[in-house]
Amino acid sequence: IDLGPEAGAGGGQIVAMGTPEEITKKAKKVSVLSHTATALAPVLAAGPHVARKRFDFAAAEKKRAGDLDITKLGENIKMPWEIDGHRWHTHDRVSHSGEPCRWDGKILDRVERKIQELSEFSETNWNSRTIVEIAAAKKSDGWFFHAITGEPWQLKMKFRTAKKTFQRDELVVALDLKPLNDIPEIEAYGHGPRVKCKNLRGPFQEVEIRAYQWQEIDTPEFWAFLEKAVAGFGKFTDRVEKNPEDVMPWKVLGRKWHLARKGFPPGKRPAWSAEVLEELLELLSDTGDASSQGEEASPGEITSSGEVASATGRPGKPQLLWNNQQVVNLMVPAQREPWAVVYTKRLAGVDLSLNGPSGAFATGRIAKLAAQRSIASNSENRDQVRFRFVTLEDLHRDDMAEFLTEHLAAVRGVAAEATAS
Repeated sequence: IDLGPEAGAGGGQIVAMGTPEEITKKAKKVSVLSHTATALAPVLAAGPHVARKRFDFAAAEKKRAGDLDITKLGENIKMPWEIDGHRWHTHDRVSHSGEPCRWDGKILDRVERKIQELSEFSETNWNSRTIVEIAAAKKSDGWFFHAITGEPWQLKMKFRTAKKTFQRDELVVALDLKPLNDIPEIEAYGHGPRVKCKNLRGPFQEVEIRAYQWQEIDTPEFWAFLEKAVAGFGKFTDRVEKNPEDVMPWKVLGRKWHLARKGFPPGKRPAWSAEVLEELLELLSDTGDASSQGEEASPGEITSSGEVASATGRPGKPQLLWNNQQVVNLMVPAQREPWAVVYTKRLAGVDLSLNGPSGAFATGRIAKLAAQRSIASNSENRDQVRFRFVTLEDLHRDDMAEFLTEHLAAVRGVAAEATAS
């Protein structure tokens, strides 16, 4: 497209349009002068005038024997870290930018060996461009050690261990790694510590150590750190091997879990104090102890049905069972269901349910007990007496201890009749 015929105010219209040959021919037939046609005419007239072979796109795209798919080019060629990963990461040491790394390769070599000596891990994975990894013996348990080898001046080592294994400030002092500003030969700057500790979501703590010289790592303090980190990771892997139900906090901690201010909805606090729950549990336990005076002294064992029985078959001492997430059950002899159930993780109050014989107590008997109270029939011959406690005063209204003794006696009486019949 030839715009003109002149520049600036003398232009602004299409003078000619087409191939060079077409423009030179049309220029002779139009009144507006095409400077482009004037310049092209002698060049085109000089030739050479030879017919050109048309390019055959279809023929060019046709596959021929020996053609190589560009996506498969080099697929059989292994990279240096795939051929000898250990040498690549500890000897060759090429940074992300292609420059040689200046940190001492002996650090990675010795740390990797020591980790494999300290415990059972998977084989070290050297087959990555800038990462060396050591995973747990069972790889699904995750990795313990990551070395990032692509930085020019420092080897970045990351260790995963059990949460709260280390305190950052204590570890900084123990390892005593100088800030970058205090190492003249390093062309990098920084006045912060080269040790970091971060508690991750879940059971892990991640410790990051940046090393430059072998001498600063080869210390008793560093090797002690490594042993402790490996041991902490081992605690996690041992725990994973167990049944998940067996490692739940209420199964592991028992009484401590129920008395702790944990297990409530996030951001919400219970309306009752911890002393309310402690005193109620103590009151129930004392009631059970008193009721079993003169009976079999054995603490009894819990049968598969949930009953308490002694080895001799005589009644055993009532027992508190702590192995539930939100309730504590007090089991008594010859009764399949618990006598008392304490709900320990409700926000509004500590709730107590007593399972006993139907019709043994009227509403008037419990009218002055606790902050709230009710009686509900579960079946034809069972009643459930329910109480809620919010303050310590609620436990001492009227005489809760006397009522508990009466209720447990009624339960034992029914059980004794059932046994005799």
